[in-house]
Amino acid sequence: LTLVSVSILGLGIYKKPFLLALQPLLVNLGEKVTLECRSEIMFDTFILTSHKKGTIKDSLKLFAEHHLGGSQANFSIGPVTPDHAGTYKCYGSYNHSPYDWSYSSDPIDIKITGLYKKPSLSALMGPVVMSGENMTLSCVSDLQFDMFHLSREGVPKGHGLPSVQNNNGTFQADFLLGPVVQAGNYRCYGSFRNTSHLWSSPSDALYLPVTATLFINIQLKSHFSTNKIPP
Repeated sequence: LTLVSVSILGLGIYKKPFLLALQPLLVNLGEKVTLECRSEIMFDTFILTSHKKGTIKDSLKLFAEHHLGGSQANFSIGPVTPDHAGTYKCYGSYNHSPYDWSYSSDPIDIKITGLYKKPSLSALMGPVVMSGENMTLSCVSDLQFDMFHLSREGVPKGHGLPSVQNNNGTFQADFLLGPVVQAGNYRCYGSFRNTSHLWSSPSDALYLPVTATLFINIQLKSHFSTNKIPP
């Protein structure tokens, strides 16, 4: 793994590669994450760049591994610190023209969690939701976070909500889910405006078991109404 200075003479010469994370994009402080850059083109090298506020902050280069489907390189990042948070992109290039880079991959955002005290998450209408119904999840903290974020099974949902101060001095955001609610473990996080990629520790998990009773009742009603017994 080589640290390279960015001096791009030709950008967008070749088709963009694909960048994916082999672990969840919410990475706890001190853990590791692997980003895989792959392409159907037989590139010699791949370059991974990290971005802060729209500008390239760091750049790493790896020799590509070739296989029948193309080429790829796996970039191991960590143990992560707050400095690793940000947006990542990757590029492909050839040894004979190392400054001619491909188009950039689609970006991936890495959020570092575990920086601040965890908030609490609760369901305002109880933890059981019927299929087709709405559900509101409330995230609350005594820290003055600017934003709250919701995740399901470690994957962020949406772009977060601004916090609102309650009369008791706590800060809160209410997430409306539905009408299609996915079952699973939900958690929420807090963050500050100037460090949007640095999140708090996750709340305790709130499991939502979505029942299919309503859907079944509708199906049964429809079935019996269209299959009447002849007189």
